Amino acid sequence: MTEPIEKALHVATLSGWYRFERDGKEWKQTKRDLSYWSLTCMSVDPENPQKIYAGTEHSGLFYTDNAGASWNRAQPNVPKMMLFAILALKGRVMVGTIPSAVYRSKNGGWEELEGVRINSAGANFPPSPELQSRTRYLTFDPASPNRIYAGIEVGGMLVSDDDGQNWRPANEGLTDMDIHEVLASRSTAGLVFAACGEAAFRSFDRAGHWEAITPKSHDYGTSVAEDNDGVVYLGSARGRPNGWIRKEGAMAAIFRSQDKGSTWEKIIDNLKGGVMHMCPLPDGKGMIAGTSDGSLLVVDDAGAREIVTGLPFVTSVELAA
Repeated sequence: MTEPIEKALHVATLSGWYRFERDGKEWKQTKRDLSYWSLTCMSVDPENPQKIYAGTEHSGLFYTDNAGASWNRAQPNVPKMMLFAILALKGRVMVGTIPSAVYRSKNGGWEELEGVRINSAGANFPPSPELQSRTRYLTFDPASPNRIYAGIEVGGMLVSDDDGQNWRPANEGLTDMDIHEVLASRSTAGLVFAACGEAAFRSFDRAGHWEAITPKSHDYGTSVAEDNDGVVYLGSARGRPNGWIRKEGAMAAIFRSQDKGSTWEKIIDNLKGGVMHMCPLPDGKGMIAGTSDGSLLVVDDAGAREIVTGLPFVTSVELAA
């Protein structure tokens, strides 16, 4: 069996990008770049694991063609420079912005997928109303790649079945419009999860109908991901970030479900930082999680263990070349 190409861990933070490589059971930092910029999101090209996109809070889009050996700023850059979501697809990339909109790369430039802006025009972002809502997360249906999900913070779920040309709301049963992350399952066709500000939800009909599946002890959903065995992981805190200034911090936990979210097993609790993003481990079993207090954790059958500390606020973790 050949080793996977995606060996390195790429970490986006509010103070730049980091690259880590495995050294036995440890992960060692091998490079850092973009330290001047606040990175908000990251995505790896599905056809080229050396091509990685990184979005910033105020300076648009950066990318690398050589796994981070050097970085380039997109030319032309995205028309709106405040990015919060990236989705790299075959031959194109989509970005979500503040105020809420989605742009898609086309012929060396950008086109706005206007339905996102139109359908989220009435939404607002209570912590900072002048910024309006934001396109917080973008993903696609593995069984139908032209079906795109856009999670709006705070504006609910939008879906497109034609690669972003047309959009419509998909909020039946979704009682919390504060969407943070969306997971479209690879192992169970039609199953979609949403981690939201006051609850976690699932849908068995591709976001047609939602039901709450929130763990009783933790209500602020920050991240949801699935490993190669179809095990679902949920990162969730106790209360909103404006309460994380308490001595105990976010009091966050990582849960695991082997029955599609019907029941949750708590793997680790009382994390000081919120669990901002997760990605599967290189062997596809278990997760690497990044937190708001700058730590990285490995979560697998052995439990959870901290592998890196002292980073800036982590916004995204991805495996790539």
